[in-house]
Amino acid sequence: MVNKHILSKTNTHDLVLTVLLLLFSAMTAHAQEKIADGDTQKVSPSFVLQEKVRQWVETQKLRSKERADWFEQKRNMAALNGIRLKEIEQIDSLIEAAGKRLSDATKNREDLLAEQESLRNQRAIILKRVERLEVALRAQLQIFPEPLMNKIKDEVERIQQPEPSDSLQDRLRDLVAVMSAASEFGQSLTIHSQIRNDGEDQIEVEVLYLGFSGAWYVGRAGKIAGRGRANKDGWNWSEDKSVAKPLNEAIEMYRKERAPDYVRINFTGNKD
Repeated sequence: MVNKHILSKTNTHDLVLTVLLLLFSAMTAHAQEKIADGDTQKVSPSFVLQEKVRQWVETQKLRSKERADWFEQKRNMAALNGIRLKEIEQIDSLIEAAGKRLSDATKNREDLLAEQESLRNQRAIILKRVERLEVALRAQLQIFPEPLMNKIKDEVERIQQPEPSDSLQDRLRDLVAVMSAASEFGQSLTIHSQIRNDGEDQIEVEVLYLGFSGAWYVGRAGKIAGRGRANKDGWNWSEDKSVAKPLNEAIEMYRKERAPDYVRINFTGNKD
């Protein structure tokens, strides 16, 4: 009874190689019997078989080497493929992050555009208010007396003749400066020296302003005196020598040249 064996590829290869070697040995012995010693020009069958076997062995070695090289390349390709997969994952992550940043940037841009539009609308509203205030203030400049105008001369000039290149911030700053100075003047007592025409002569007088509510003037020698009232066209002045003495006393008290006391000054112009 014959036992059957299942041979692997390696065992089959070894068996074929063994059979070929045995066949090669047998043919070599047989060829040595038939070829004469002096027949050197003929090719021995054993040589042919030996060459075939050698070629077959070389082929098997080459196949083994190629198979080993292929396995090595396969491992390298698998490793490279793993690296490429990781790189692709990183690129996907970068793309996802870039997309999120782009989305955030788009939203921020929309927010900034909305804010810019809101600021533009607010600026238009403020500009209209500034223009209305400038118009209203120009109509009141006639009642600004000389001591007040001296403090805000530059601002008033810009308000009276605005330049197209003036920024809204500068125009608003000028308005605030003028109104602040006017408010301070209106709540304080101010003494100012100025030159008045008395006929053909020019006389230096001291003027006491009680805000915008009224003013009185007196010459240095007390020869001329009077009072002034503000209206929409400016200040109207009228002579009133009765205010000379009390006004001089008030000015001396203001300058701390006289002890404080009550002073009666004709405010309305009506005689008691």
